[in-house]
Amino acid sequence: MHTVGLLFSRSLRALFVIAPLIALVLSGTVAMRAQEATPAAASTVSLPMIGQSLVSGLPSPAYIEEFSGTPGSPQPWTPTNWDVTVHTRAYSDWESIESMQAAHGADCGAPPATHTVDRHEEAVFICRNHMMTAINASGYGVIYLTPDHVVDFSRGEAVIRWDMSTRRSGSRDWVSVWITPYEDNLQLPLEEWLPDLNGAPRNSVHVRLDFGANMFYADISKDFQTTSLKSLSNPAGYESFLTPDAARRDTFEIRISRTRLRIGMPKYNFWWLDTPISDLGWDQGVVQLGHHSYNPTKACDGCGPNTWHWDNVILAPARPFTIIRADRRYTDRTSPGAVTFASPAPANAHLRFSGIGPNIEVSFDGGQRWQAAQTQAHGIPFKDEHFRSYWTPIPEGTRQVLFRGESWWGGDWHVRDMTIWAPPS
Repeated sequence: MHTVGLLFSRSLRALFVIAPLIALVLSGTVAMRAQEATPAAASTVSLPMIGQSLVSGLPSPAYIEEFSGTPGSPQPWTPTNWDVTVHTRAYSDWESIESMQAAHGADCGAPPATHTVDRHEEAVFICRNHMMTAINASGYGVIYLTPDHVVDFSRGEAVIRWDMSTRRSGSRDWVSVWITPYEDNLQLPLEEWLPDLNGAPRNSVHVRLDFGANMFYADISKDFQTTSLKSLSNPAGYESFLTPDAARRDTFEIRISRTRLRIGMPKYNFWWLDTPISDLGWDQGVVQLGHHSYNPTKACDGCGPNTWHWDNVILAPARPFTIIRADRRYTDRTSPGAVTFASPAPANAHLRFSGIGPNIEVSFDGGQRWQAAQTQAHGIPFKDEHFRSYWTPIPEGTRQVLFRGESWWGGDWHVRDMTIWAPPS
């Protein structure tokens, strides 16, 4: 057993490091550039080396997801400990998504090999020990990935770090990170000027890749009032100091405290933003990694939907909370019956889902009694044609839920991506 007291697991479950972390080889500001791994190469990497490169110098306890897996073909990523939401705006895309050629071949061969993605379940997949997101939406679509840990900066600065590809197929395909107090979280947050959904959470820090350049900037929302920090950001795109690549994964980092925000790429000692901020008034946040698609072919000749490659997501320090996934992706009038969750709801839990249609109701006792599902507070008024984020208290011990709703001018009711959440212990 290593004297540094690090606990590691190469399973799909993310690991939660509970011992103090001691820098051994690398400084906390240096991150190893990740390469497109092959199954053979992955098997030769020693576990201690992986641990040192990932967590050296980071505050403890740290949460790490390594996305392990070397399937013979792209496999949908269906973790038990993450909330995976795939949203598409157009009615025609509720059952399936617009087809695209996603990176990695049918045998998980490395880019430029591709395979077809046309189902929601295929939009998030595993190949070669990392995870990919791929979505094509002419109206607007987003994938949100949320681990079952909050980042905790109650004792000072915390770190959110991830490895990601840098090739981008067009400006209308981008990534983002939302950091939101647990009680304010939205399943589907979005800036209000975009054409879908219902705005930002009540309080949040939103870090996003720009439309016009390969640069990151941030917006901060306080009680639904949003302040942009874009004017404070270094406008240089990452192509100014690296060659964008679909296979190589570089390290991105957010450092956050109640009064300071830093966004950059530590390997290159490059920071888009490094600035004091007004006290956020909160010090723990749900972290949502987002991949957005908004008519990506429109940006230019030859532009199209992108595949983003993700690896080594780290929150440090972090605190666990509970996510319980359902046995299916959606329910509506054509797919009736109880939605069953993997385990019963713990105390103080909420039922979390997105839905469209008037008068969405839930029953926790097999249909004997019904109650209105509660929407989470949103930044802008609801529109009939937009999905809403729901956040409804659920009785302890509940494992099955019935849903019902009413038709509206655009179609019938539809509920999807149902989970049960319970707060950090």
